[in-house]
Amino acid sequence: MRRAGLVVVGVTVGGLLLGGCGPAHRSLVGVWLDPDGRAMARVRPCDGDQSGGVRLRAYPDDREGGRGRRGHQAVNGWSAAAVPALGDTTFPLFAPPDAWHPDTVGPQRLLSNATYGLEFTAYEHEDFVDYVGEVTFTGENLAALEHGEVWADGRSMSRAAFDQLAEEAC
Repeated sequence: MRRAGLVVVGVTVGGLLLGGCGPAHRSLVGVWLDPDGRAMARVRPCDGDQSGGVRLRAYPDDREGGRGRRGHQAVNGWSAAAVPALGDTTFPLFAPPDAWHPDTVGPQRLLSNATYGLEFTAYEHEDFVDYVGEVTFTGENLAALEHGEVWADGRSMSRAAFDQLAEEAC
């Protein structure tokens, strides 16, 4: 009887652990400021993968200096629910391609005291998200970049380093 109880507990715990797993998060998105100071983005899904959608959201930083929390309402950004044939795409951060039919929220510009998240979902099979390509950043992160640098994976890097990071993530 005791052995049966251990088996039930083991199966239950294993099910909870496996059921709580989400898709992998990969560093496949980079952001920077162009020479005119316009925020730019590049999404780079792995070759042959399909996309479910792309989303940019800004969350207000809290009063104690912490970065934006997901519990807050988004203060600006946009979302595109289903992006057909998302490939390696570079675009102005607040002007995604019209073909994506983005829905906007708030002013379409970088805000101070906010943390941004730009992400896309990708899948190989229609019913399961394989991974999320993402980057989290602030306006201050972008302003501190040197010419030719990209913000990705929580740090600044050269565009060549971003390409290598994305290649390794796939």
